[in-house]
Amino acid sequence: MASQDPRAKGAEDLQFEKCLGRGYFGEVWQAQTKSDHKAVAVKKVRLQLILENQLLDQLKREVNILYSLQHPRIVRLYFHFEDKYFVYLGMEFCIGGSLFDKLQKAEKFTGQRAATYFLQTCEALDYLHHLPDKVIHRDIKPENILLDANDSAKLADFGWANLLEQDKRSTFCGTLDYLAPEMIRGTGHDESVDMWTMGVLLYEMLTGQSPFGSQSKETTCKRIVHVDLLFPSDMDQSGRDLIGKLCRKNPTERLKVREAMTHEFVVRFHVAEAGETSMSHGGYPPGAEKGITAAGDEDLPRPSVVARKLRSECEKLGGEKEHLMQAIQNMEDQIQKQKDLLLDAEAAIQNVRKERREVEALKQEQLKRCDELARKIEDSKIQQ
Repeated sequence: MASQDPRAKGAEDLQFEKCLGRGYFGEVWQAQTKSDHKAVAVKKVRLQLILENQLLDQLKREVNILYSLQHPRIVRLYFHFEDKYFVYLGMEFCIGGSLFDKLQKAEKFTGQRAATYFLQTCEALDYLHHLPDKVIHRDIKPENILLDANDSAKLADFGWANLLEQDKRSTFCGTLDYLAPEMIRGTGHDESVDMWTMGVLLYEMLTGQSPFGSQSKETTCKRIVHVDLLFPSDMDQSGRDLIGKLCRKNPTERLKVREAMTHEFVVRFHVAEAGETSMSHGGYPPGAEKGITAAGDEDLPRPSVVARKLRSECEKLGGEKEHLMQAIQNMEDQIQKQKDLLLDAEAAIQNVRKERREVEALKQEQLKRCDELARKIEDSKIQQ
């Protein structure tokens, strides 16, 4: 009998055990359902920030897409609910962490390991790209690929995903170092953007470096749109061939997902029992001699995957800092308004008290005059 999926209707149904990560919009927690003690990963998203940043549609899109997907290479969404402060997404817990964590520790992968993770991620894309309503992920990167207890890859984080209801989409989204040229140009895109990112992913797994990354956004965009890929001289020739056929500037020339899955690099290394079987030393590709690409871009050092992640986190922190500074300024403005209101109220109270004192003084004066008048009347009666 198949076990039932974890269920929860509210935060009181969960035992939160460990915070797995924090961001500006919320947190991800390792949790356990109290009813059947099943492990889940719970994404807590701050509702107020979602509304303030007009991201409610994006969150709803992620929820709807995840509920509709049923594939062993895709992280499942079991339940969701919200309270006054958070939206909670209860997802499949992947005990192996992220592919980024593993790549950070290893610095780079062997051909066998890279081919295995590449194929497993392609299996998820094969499912997505061949649904009746195609789904494009649009943000494939090591941080969004999780590993289960068997060290198998599962695609996660569908915040930028969307149903391919039209032939081309024009929304600019994703992670800069992984963006395809057509997304930077804003010319519209289809599922081939996922294949571009698979080429970037494979490059990072094999080299530990970002193929187009630099210290500035402008240079990164320039490299993606105009500059040919540079490969380390010791990279396997079949790996170089696969990456080159995925990272074509023209999206119509890129390999489809099933073509990538049956490429020589994947077949050869995935079936290997261990490690690399052969290496080819082909040097730089034509037009990239002496560290200069065909587009004339100097071969500046490419940042490592960790450096790319750190730069991304710094940019994110910078954005969060701006949000926080704006929030602080708004709070200070509100506090100042409240202070001004309190000062106005205090002044009004003082005026009322002054008026009351004046009225009381006038009242006492009138009473005094009345007493004097009464005495005069009394004296007049006595004299008569």
